[in-house]
Amino acid sequence: MTESFEPSVNIAVCGDFKQLQLVPELNKAARLQRVYYASRVSNDAARLQIAPSQARNLFLKEYLLQFHARYLHHAFADTVYPLYDRLWRASAHAAWQPSDVLHAVTQGKALSLLRRAKDEGTAILGHPIVCHPSFFEREMRLELDRLSISPAPFLSDIADTLAEINLCDRIYCLSGLVRDSFVAEGFPASAIDVIPLPTDLQTFAPAPEQVNDRPFRVLCVAELNPIKGHIYLLEAWKALKLQNAELIFAGTIRREMRDVLKPYEGLFKYLGPLGRSDLVRLYQESSLLVLPSVQDGFGFVVSEAIACGLPAIVTEHVGARDVIKPGANGYVVPVRSAEAIAHAIQEVYASPSLRQHLRQGAIASRATFPNMTDTARQIATAYKRTYVTRHPGEQILD
Repeated sequence: MTESFEPSVNIAVCGDFKQLQLVPELNKAARLQRVYYASRVSNDAARLQIAPSQARNLFLKEYLLQFHARYLHHAFADTVYPLYDRLWRASAHAAWQPSDVLHAVTQGKALSLLRRAKDEGTAILGHPIVCHPSFFEREMRLELDRLSISPAPFLSDIADTLAEINLCDRIYCLSGLVRDSFVAEGFPASAIDVIPLPTDLQTFAPAPEQVNDRPFRVLCVAELNPIKGHIYLLEAWKALKLQNAELIFAGTIRREMRDVLKPYEGLFKYLGPLGRSDLVRLYQESSLLVLPSVQDGFGFVVSEAIACGLPAIVTEHVGARDVIKPGANGYVVPVRSAEAIAHAIQEVYASPSLRQHLRQGAIASRATFPNMTDTARQIATAYKRTYVTRHPGEQILD
């Protein structure tokens, strides 16, 4: 019998920055070897509570991407963004160190790393942050056709994402929606874990005092991108014609959406991308969050908003439907239904007592959110399951 041991783990993440918040706890729960990532300079090894030898942060890629998104509105994304991704991959390959398990975000940006790891006999745990590529492509194409937008900038990673998934021994996903989309495409349900990521409850918290004399404010925090479904919220808002009410959009904007939004000028206020403190204040000062996406693997803004006491309306194609308790902290509506969105908004608008009930329900939901320690332990268990899938018969430490 092989002596039991703890498998070493590499993490490769080219853009899913939410995952970085778990690194300090993962470093305690697992035998973390090296993290290949791209984030702010401040997210260095000390900030992640790991040794300098464990951190490989290509921060240049993050700053280039943020500059391009904020100031160039994703112009030429289909040609320029792959260059940024290639820069990150080259940096990761240059500092590569083999491991027993590779924990990789599967979004079409790390394929050469997964192939290298597979050739080395590494077990691969994939982490899809959106639904299965077939589901994603179908929903995106429907929107692109509706809005007369070219698919080139939005679907360029589909083939590489599929290739990454085919290399995975197991996956873990953020929601039941993502799991179901993978099972529907033939990925074994027994090789999938659903592990929601935690929300920073210290940062995202209700305001100490509620102010009741503000206008009724509906908020949508999401990149203005066809997949996010802003058009359905705008159609709902146009039909409602509410008095003493405002619609706020926050997030970067795809240049392809500018012409789409022109007919709705004057209906909404666009704030652009916001820093964390401004976002928290906006959650605290709003009446309702709406995330009308036609595909969203989770939608972290939903749990952030609810943690701040802001109820949410989401569609059935938003993974964060898992945290919605209809009538208690928000509502789940059919996808692509401006009418359903309008009905839910009208119901909340018309009843101050319902708004207060939903706010209290949102605040109560904080107690049900996962914490960093428990989530890291679940992922560490997934590492062991992944290793055993690849190496059956090996003895792993509990």
